[in-house]
Parts: sequence; C-alpha cells; structure tokens
Amino acid sequence: MMNTAVVSMNRQRQTRKPRILIAVDVQNMQNGTARLDYAGLVRGYQECGELVTAMAFVTDAPTQVNLQLMLDQNAYEVVRVRPTANGNGELKGDADIQLAFRLGREVERHRLGKGDIVVLCTGDGDFAPIVEWLRLRDIRVEVVAFKGSASPHLQIAASKFRPIDETPVVTPPSNDSWYNQGRR
Repeated sequence: MMNTAVVSMNRQRQTRKPRILIAVDVQNMQNGTARLDYAGLVRGYQECGELVTAMAFVTDAPTQVNLQLMLDQNAYEVVRVRPTANGNGELKGDADIQLAFRLGREVERHRLGKGDIVVLCTGDGDFAPIVEWLRLRDIRVEVVAFKGSASPHLQIAASKFRPIDETPVVTPPSNDSWYNQGRR
C-alpha cells in the first residue's frame, strides 16, 4: 500500500508550473539584421512558469552600456565579461565558459529537474555538451538562436529549437502542444 504523503507529493510535482532559467550569450545573439526581443523573451516564458533567474552575459565595454541598462531593467542579471588579451594579443572574452559554469551552478542552486525549463540563447555548438547534460537530468532545454548561424549539433541536442529569422519574436511556450499536454 502506498503512503498517502508520497501520492500527495507526486501529485504536487505533476501539477506545478515549471521553473524556468534563461541564459543569454549576448555576443552570439547580435545580428546585423535582426535582434532578440529580450523583454519579450522574459515575458513569454513568465506566462508558462516561474522565472527563477534570467542571466545575460555581456562584453564589458563602453559601447555596451545602454544594452546592459536595458537588460537590467528587464529582469536580467547582467554578467559582465571582461575581455583579456591572449598570447597573440587578440582580445578574447570567455563568456561561453562563464555561462556554462554559471548555468550548471544555477541548475544545482535552484534544484531544477523534471518538468523545468532552461532557455539557452546562443547558436554556439560548444554548448551542446551542457545541453545534453541538462537533458540527462530531465530538464527541457530550449535553444533560441538565429537559424542561419546556429550549430546543427546544438539544434539536435536541444529539446526544442526556436529559430529567430528576421522577426525577433519568440512565441510563448504556453502556446505549444508540448506545454499544454505536459510532455517533454
């Protein structure tokens, strides 16, 4: 005979809204013809669950100040990435490494698991292994990126790929059949 407390706990898990974590690789989301609607992205995902955190990884440069302010005003934690010179004298930001590390840390901190969603805004194929790791934890991973520059490996690794073409609008996930039917 099953304990009623266990049945009650299982029922709560099945009916709760998903917790959502958004991580944006801002450098990767800049395109000459289209732009991600950062505010719309947050609003869209808040409609279908509890936003636990939204992080935007931005190059720390004077030209990025207005973007950083806009992100801050739209519920993002702005993580400033300072470029450093490599051996060739080229400036290199390690946003991808910082993002991957923080993503893993935030997943652990908020105890994300089955039914929760990580929204990863990047087309960089280097993120495919962390997407696969998240999916092994039964976390739904949605990749939002420009269709023409998104890594095919990243698109395949994701639970859902949401391409951005000329229109930077991301359809709220609550309109998707997977959300309405509770599927992963």
